Amino acid sequence: MPRGRDKRRVARRTQRGFTTIELMVVVLIMGTVLLLVPANLGNLGSQGKLKGTADSLISAINGARDRAVLDAFEVHLEIGSFRDDDNVWQRGWRWKFTNVPPADIAGGGEVDSADQERRREARTREREWLFTSWHLCRSGVRITSISRSKGAWEKVNDGGKPVAVRFFADGTVEGAFAFRVVNENMETDDEFKTITVIINGLTSEASWLEGEHELPESLPASNFGN
Repeated sequence: MPRGRDKRRVARRTQRGFTTIELMVVVLIMGTVLLLVPANLGNLGSQGKLKGTADSLISAINGARDRAVLDAFEVHLEIGSFRDDDNVWQRGWRWKFTNVPPADIAGGGEVDSADQERRREARTREREWLFTSWHLCRSGVRITSISRSKGAWEKVNDGGKPVAVRFFADGTVEGAFAFRVVNENMETDDEFKTITVIINGLTSEASWLEGEHELPESLPASNFGN
């Protein structure tokens, strides 16, 4: 059992608080944490913009497909670069569609196959292509490249011709596509600031995956039988 003097010595040791060195270490740790927090919060906001752009692109893809079915005529989703009102190059997408209504609306009533074909040909001759306004990617986010087959990517360059994803009247798409969407404001590796949007060539469904992904291998027609 400690004597009185030993008890006082223990009490003084317990109550003396932190040394200068200990306080400096704590301040250094807190300063490091405070430096990291704004960067992490910034990346969270940037990631939200990236995912929001991918979601908007998915909606545009699905909308183009649905519009083609509704119009009973092909609809194109154009993806590429354009000049905004300030003459600055931006990246985004728009719809290209025909102004001619579906044959059943234009003519009405039941028609035989020959008449349907004549109407289809007339629609093709009379059609005029219309365009929606460009939908702009969110701030800092750009569509950087497009793929039509596994491992082959085309860069999206300012002033280049937009890539058209064509949907037919039955809702099918002319082929598989993949798009890489990148938030160039994120200070991290490409893998973590990239989303790959993929249109399935068989189902015409669109989805996105975080990171850099490839289209699956194309299957030969023989795989599906006669």
